Amino acid sequence: MAIFKDIDGLLSQTGRLLARFWPQLLLVGAIGYIARDLLMGAAVATGLKFPLGGMVILSLVVLVKLLVVITMFAVLRPGLPALTALRENSAPRASPRKDDKRSDRMLMVAAAAILPFFAYYAAWGFLGDTIREYSRLAFDRAAFGEKIQIFDLVRSRSLIAAIVLCWFIRWIAKKSADKTQSPWLRLLIVAADASWIFIGLYALDKWKDDFIAWLGAASFLEYLEAHATWFSIQAYAAAPESVPVEFRQPSFIEQAKNLFFYALLPLVWLVMASIIYGYDLSAKRASVPPLPSRVTTLRVWLMDFAAHYLGGYRSRYRPVWTCLRLVFGAGLGTLLSFIVFYKAISWGGAWIWYAITHTIGPYDIGTWQRISDILVILIGSPSELDGGIVLDAVRVALLAAVLEYAVAGATSKAGSDAVRPA
Repeated sequence: MAIFKDIDGLLSQTGRLLARFWPQLLLVGAIGYIARDLLMGAAVATGLKFPLGGMVILSLVVLVKLLVVITMFAVLRPGLPALTALRENSAPRASPRKDDKRSDRMLMVAAAAILPFFAYYAAWGFLGDTIREYSRLAFDRAAFGEKIQIFDLVRSRSLIAAIVLCWFIRWIAKKSADKTQSPWLRLLIVAADASWIFIGLYALDKWKDDFIAWLGAASFLEYLEAHATWFSIQAYAAAPESVPVEFRQPSFIEQAKNLFFYALLPLVWLVMASIIYGYDLSAKRASVPPLPSRVTTLRVWLMDFAAHYLGGYRSRYRPVWTCLRLVFGAGLGTLLSFIVFYKAISWGGAWIWYAITHTIGPYDIGTWQRISDILVILIGSPSELDGGIVLDAVRVALLAAVLEYAVAGATSKAGSDAVRPA
């Protein structure tokens, strides 16, 4: 059957990538973990004295995660011949660029993927997890009874001023980078993008909570609740059989919704992989239309923003659509196999934790704390199972294998259709 062929193809491709590149993947993951730990400590130390500086460094913690993923995909690129051939065929007449270095290309890919990555990071609650870890470490470092001020910029005007400041730094760095072509300025541009997006998402989350609290404290809602009580009483009394909540089975629509969001995370990461690999399929850099000579500063910033994220979208995101079309056109069996395998990686991490705890046996809390510190680095926390340098390497290899398998299948199918006699 076709689905068994897809399963064998994905597993064999993932195994080949891991067997060939596992030392490099683990090295990149370890460097990223160390960098994240150091940046988190620096963010706490800075935030205790300068709250805005702490939030800026905290955005770099999230940026490190994106750069680690991009670097892992770059490590796997020599083992993906179908994607390499697709890249060469998509830009046969592209002229070599002065800044076509590996580090510059990685920063360009990061600039293209940073906005969707931060959107995913906030939508799945990882932004809140990072903020909570940041505040917990700050409380641990503060003296007993000392008031910490790491979130003193939560006022609306302070948040807006911080976003404008980050955007202004990015604008200056971009103007300088166009003249000097310095990789450090490109890194500053990506870091400034990460800072204002991170602070902006934090501001939106804060304003959302304030708005909900304002609605909850409004007398209008209390009035509606008081006058709508008899509706709920009447509906409850009209029910012939009341089933306790703990024994009530979820409806079909609720089960379908839960299944959709359960399978959505692997597909989101598949889109991220398509953005990272699809960027290399573009023949040339997105052209930015020239700005008018007499415009206001605000208009310059707005047009700069539109040119960076929306301008030249055909050359920037059309290759991404090419990858997505090839992947989603590979068949339902390929996608279902990928979703199951992606979730099986987390299941495997949970079973590893279960096996280790039963194998080692009971020890005092100090011993188990030292053991768990090592296991968290390798396979992630037992409460999350979304991290760990070993499991992250397997996930990235699986994502690259799906893209390679889909592109290779589409290419071979197109070749067979081309040579088929009419």
